[in-house]
Amino acid sequence: MGPIQNLHEILSWLRRRWRLMALTTLLGTLVGVILAMNTDRVYTASAVIQVINPVIVAASEDGTGAASTDITRRVQVIEQQLMSRDALLDLAQRHHLFDGMPLNPSEQVALMRRAFTITSIAAAQQGFARDGSLSALVVSADDDDPQTAADIANELANQLVQRSVDARQSNAQQALDFFRAEETRLETSIATLEDDIAEFRSQNEAFLSDSVALRRAERARLIDGLRDLQADLSARQSELDTLDQTSTRTVVQRQVATLRASVEQLAQQEVEMRARIAEIQDILTRAPGYEQEVLAMNRRMEQLQAQLTAAADRRREAELSARIEVDQQAERFELLERALVPEYPVSRSRKVVAAMGVVAGLMLGVMLAYGLEWMQPVMRTSARMERDLQLRPVISIPFTMSVRERRRRVTIWGLGGLVLIGLALAAALQLGLI
Repeated sequence: MGPIQNLHEILSWLRRRWRLMALTTLLGTLVGVILAMNTDRVYTASAVIQVINPVIVAASEDGTGAASTDITRRVQVIEQQLMSRDALLDLAQRHHLFDGMPLNPSEQVALMRRAFTITSIAAAQQGFARDGSLSALVVSADDDDPQTAADIANELANQLVQRSVDARQSNAQQALDFFRAEETRLETSIATLEDDIAEFRSQNEAFLSDSVALRRAERARLIDGLRDLQADLSARQSELDTLDQTSTRTVVQRQVATLRASVEQLAQQEVEMRARIAEIQDILTRAPGYEQEVLAMNRRMEQLQAQLTAAADRRREAELSARIEVDQQAERFELLERALVPEYPVSRSRKVVAAMGVVAGLMLGVMLAYGLEWMQPVMRTSARMERDLQLRPVISIPFTMSVRERRRRVTIWGLGGLVLIGLALAAALQLGLI
C-alpha cells in the first residue's frame, strides 16, 4: 500500500512537494542549458564520385579482352594515401582545423580519420555473386564549420579523382617504358649473339656440318685411292722381286731402278694419304662437339627471338593502354556531385539537450518527493486514518502554519535553491562546461 492512492492525496502531495520539484526542475534546466551551450554542432558534407565503365577495353594476350583492374583495391590504395599521417596533417594545417587546440599530431590524425570517410557503393550484379565492381564513391567530412566541411569533402574528392587518373596513367607509362626497354635489350642480345655465331662459324668452319659432309666424301675417295695405290704398290713390288737385282745387264739394272723409284714414290703417296685420312678422321671425331655448340647457340637465338616477339606484342598492348588512358576511354572516376555547404547540423539539437535537462530535473524532483513520502508515512487526512487503521476520527483539526514559520521555510528554500544553483555553476566552471 503506498502513501498516495487517490486524486485528493496526489493533489495534497503536489502542494507539499512542489518546491522540491521546482528546485530540481530548475537545476535540471540549468544543467541542460549549460550542456546545450557546450554541445558542438557537427556538420556533414558529402561529395559523390561516379565510377564510369570503360569505353574501350584493350585486348589481352589470349584475345578475350583485358581483365579490368581491381577497382576496389585501387580505391583502398588511394584512401590509404589520402588518410596517411602526413597528408592529414597537411590538410589540417591548410584548413586551420586545430588552431589553438592543445592536441598532439597523433590525436589530430585520429580525430580526422574518424571525421573523414570514403564509402564505396557496390554496383548492381545479377545473382548473388559479386565481382568487386563499384558504381559510386561517397566522400564525407565532418566539422563544426559547415563551409570547412564542404571544402574538405570537395578537396578529398578532387584528390581521389586526380590520384586515380595519375595512378592509371603512371602505371600504363611504366609498363610501356619497361617493354620498350625489354625489346631494346633483346634486340641487342640478338645482335650480339648473331656476331658470336658468325665468328664461331668463321673460326671453326672445318668442323661444321657442310664441311663435315665434304670431309666424309674426301675420306671415302682417299680410302678408295689408298686401296688402288696399295694394289699398284704390291704389283710393282712383286715385279721388282721377280727381277735379278744382282744382274749386270744394263736393261735389267734399268728396270730395277725404275721399279724401285716407282715403289718409293707409291710408298710416299701411301704415307701422305694415310696422314690425310687420319687428319680427316680427327676432324670428323671433333665435329659433333662443335655442332652441339652451334645448335645451342641457335636454340638461344630462337629463345631470344620468341622473347622479342612476345615483348613486341606486350609493348603494342602497353602503347594501346597508354593511349586509352590519355584519351580517358578507360574505367575512370568522375565527380558527379560536389559537396554543398550543409544548412543543418547532424549532431543532437541544443533545444533537445535543454529539454532533456528539464525533463530529467522534473523526474528527479518527482522521485525525491515520492521518496520523502515513503520515508515520512504521516496520516494527514481523516480518510487515510480510517482507511489504514479502520478507525473513524471524532474530530479533524486542520494544520495552520504561522506567518513566521512560513517565512522561515521560504527563506530556507530560497537559500537552499541559491546554494544548489551556485554549486551547479561552480561545478560547470570547474569542468570547463561554461
